Amino acid sequence: MNIPQPQLLQPHDSAYPAQLQPIFGGLASPDIWYLGNLDLLKAKGVGFCGSRNASEPGLMIAADCATQLSERGIAVISGYAPGVDMASHEAALAHGGNTVIVLPEGINHFRIKKTIKALWDWNRVLVISYFPKEAVWRPDRAMDRNRVIVALSDAVLVLEARDRGGTLNAGYCALQMSKPLFVVCFDDMADGREGNQQLLHQGGIPLRRSRTSGHAELRRIFEILNTPDGVPPARKLSA
Repeated sequence: MNIPQPQLLQPHDSAYPAQLQPIFGGLASPDIWYLGNLDLLKAKGVGFCGSRNASEPGLMIAADCATQLSERGIAVISGYAPGVDMASHEAALAHGGNTVIVLPEGINHFRIKKTIKALWDWNRVLVISYFPKEAVWRPDRAMDRNRVIVALSDAVLVLEARDRGGTLNAGYCALQMSKPLFVVCFDDMADGREGNQQLLHQGGIPLRRSRTSGHAELRRIFEILNTPDGVPPARKLSA
């Protein structure tokens, strides 16, 4: 599948996401390079953050949440990394949903990964980067990318966070930005989930499994996003 030429979005453009401007402090907002459907920035969206080495239960919960959100017209926003990110993007596309990919590198390095190539639909995908077009991946850029995911999201979902690292940092960013932060509760909060407990202690909203359906209980998210539970809202997004 061919990748179109990246398009430029500048701070003075009307489509530039206003929610990004505060995260750069007193610095001028950067240009954004993008591919795909820019109208997805207007959609309600939930940010997904989690480990590259997430457990199988963590990946299943990510896919479950992304599926439920997609069925209600809510965009899935994540960072295109292995693990939780890709499980979320894939589930959204597989169930007819929209997804926003926030890159930790320049847009010229973007490639459609084999695992989701068959599901790809440029009308339902937006890829964005605020780094220079040729910028390479670096740990600090991955951390900065997480701030953008949080800023673009109406709520943030943390799947598995270690006691340090990017996922934990993203959770704290959500709290600092006063974004509703949902944190998955596991029976065992050790072995790579210590950060979940930290975030819950700091005000994260527990996310548990419904005893009735066996699926993640997202009712609070739907209430916060003002989305009818179980009734997908009509949404028309131009290509």
